[in-house]
Amino acid sequence: MLSILDRYILREVLPVLLVSALLYVAVFLFGFFYVGSRWLDGTPVLKVLTWLGYHVPGVLVQVLPMAVVSAVVIPFGRMATEGAILATQAGGVSLTRLLRPVLVAGFVLAGLSLYLSENVVPQSNARVRGYWYDELTTPGHGLIRLRGKTVPLGNGVELFFSGYDWSHRAMKDVRLQLWKGRQVTVIFADRAVYQGRDLKLSGYRIYTVNYAAIDDLLDASEAQLEGQLKQVFKNVSVPRNPEATTTIKVGLSRDEALANFADPLAADTLSLSEAWRRYTDPKLAPKDRTDAGLAFHSKLALPLANVVLVLISLPFAVHYGRSPGLSMGMSVMIAVGYYLAFLLSRSLGGLGMLPPSLAAWLANLVFAFVGWRLIRR
Repeated sequence: MLSILDRYILREVLPVLLVSALLYVAVFLFGFFYVGSRWLDGTPVLKVLTWLGYHVPGVLVQVLPMAVVSAVVIPFGRMATEGAILATQAGGVSLTRLLRPVLVAGFVLAGLSLYLSENVVPQSNARVRGYWYDELTTPGHGLIRLRGKTVPLGNGVELFFSGYDWSHRAMKDVRLQLWKGRQVTVIFADRAVYQGRDLKLSGYRIYTVNYAAIDDLLDASEAQLEGQLKQVFKNVSVPRNPEATTTIKVGLSRDEALANFADPLAADTLSLSEAWRRYTDPKLAPKDRTDAGLAFHSKLALPLANVVLVLISLPFAVHYGRSPGLSMGMSVMIAVGYYLAFLLSRSLGGLGMLPPSLAAWLANLVFAFVGWRLIRR
């Protein structure tokens, strides 16, 4: 049950939080539009707005901590200037008690960010890149950017195609391969098209070759040769109908393949649970494990910044937020300082100078400690 004091504080804080979040999202979206505008001449406005809309979930997770800082510094700075903070303290209400409703709001925002990171952001980030290539720059033909590349599609499947059918939006001269130890299954197909997370292949042939069994051919007698050859060529499937089709399930959708491999700057399409599975994969190389650890812990640490930045913003607001302009400038400085510390510690983690978990959480730990000490002074 919220007390009168809690309701009063939230009534002051929530409008600033909403306006700040909208402002920061708008600034980020304008940046994306400005960078991409040279390729968007003549593009319908609705398509551009749709593309920008796919950015919103990922941007929101990034800017909520910045909005939280503004939502604490501006209202509490004004209350301090007007004497409301002093009056409540004279009535026996501590800064810690004033902080309670804002901390609860911070935890709610942290939960929202974690939900978005798990269930919405990976798909929206993939769609951003897929929509860019399939709807804006090369309408319907984004896959042509993967032509001539070996693309890991997940589930151990690798894709290569050397041609593209513009009229049917299909990959041509396709090769799929799946390795299991020293055994490989290779599928050749005349054409392939995406259907969700499946590839529909036309004019396919399937060959499974066990390279481990080839060594035994050297010592095989003439009587054993036929049996040994069957061990080498485990499966050969060539349909009588040259237009026969089959469907192969792969780990990446069309949008995800474009997001990760269409250009050198891969989009972040990992959910929190997928990042954890990758981090705990015992087969990962040390450098890949470090990167996976940074990704997983960062996806946890950044949402919790919504709570941490409340702690450090309140004492600065109370002691230094004497005017709206000063409060706004201070909120920007705190937010920028946090993100610089966060990115610097992540860089040190990537270089192996800090453990991945400490690198991702260091900024939170430092800012929480400093904020709590300032509040308790």
